[in-house]
Amino acid sequence: MTLLLEARDLHFRHAPGAPEAVAGASLAVRAGEVVGVIGPNAAGKSTLARICCGLLTAFSGDVFLKGEPLQRLTRRDRAQRVAFLPQQQPHDLAFTAREVALMGRAPHLGLWMLEGPRDLERADSALAEADALDLAGRSVSQLSGGERQRVFLARAFAQDAALLILDEPTASLDLAHQVLLVNALRKRARSGGGALLVLHDLALAGAACDRLVLLLAGRVIAEGAPADVLRPDILSPAYATEVDVVPDPATGQPLVAPRIAR
Repeated sequence: MTLLLEARDLHFRHAPGAPEAVAGASLAVRAGEVVGVIGPNAAGKSTLARICCGLLTAFSGDVFLKGEPLQRLTRRDRAQRVAFLPQQQPHDLAFTAREVALMGRAPHLGLWMLEGPRDLERADSALAEADALDLAGRSVSQLSGGERQRVFLARAFAQDAALLILDEPTASLDLAHQVLLVNALRKRARSGGGALLVLHDLALAGAACDRLVLLLAGRVIAEGAPADVLRPDILSPAYATEVDVVPDPATGQPLVAPRIAR
């Protein structure tokens, strides 16, 4: 399958002399795949995601988008290949939800950056895909955290990039909208797209992803199918807490539960 993203031996520091936030990490996302990046706080997950979409530059290592070196791509070419959703969304924007979704069309506009009917139609269909079309005329500043997240997901969808990189996309979503998002990502994967998700919810990671990458201190310490990564002997030392893993009775996917004293 086509490699949408390939990251090789990435190294990154936030400041000269600081410890490496990413220390030799490598990963790949193929067309048709949803890949999850998991790990404890400060493992380097968000930093790795930002390097992979070009918002940060590794001091060593390489990133390729559809086989092309990321650093050789123009911002426009990059935005046509990968859409990024950060962990937190601005809440004080003086734009409507439809205007925010329409921003996702920017990489496809002409010299004068004028939207046409097809762009408006795509913005609305992206809002519908994120279950946010009913919010189209409302100001983003008046939305709840979960509503705002859905609007910015719509902007990422409207970008029509083959690869989505989403940093904790479900953090402010209720259960129904978490399921809606996963279904949308799976549908895109079936159509030849792919996604890289930074996730803290290990149960969701096991259910939503084809492969998982476990980071610890900026290093990949485990990678593979959810059943191969979501194991007590791997997770307990990585998260410094005892966990149990049992198969979901309906799907067989691994379910992770921390051991909590009562």
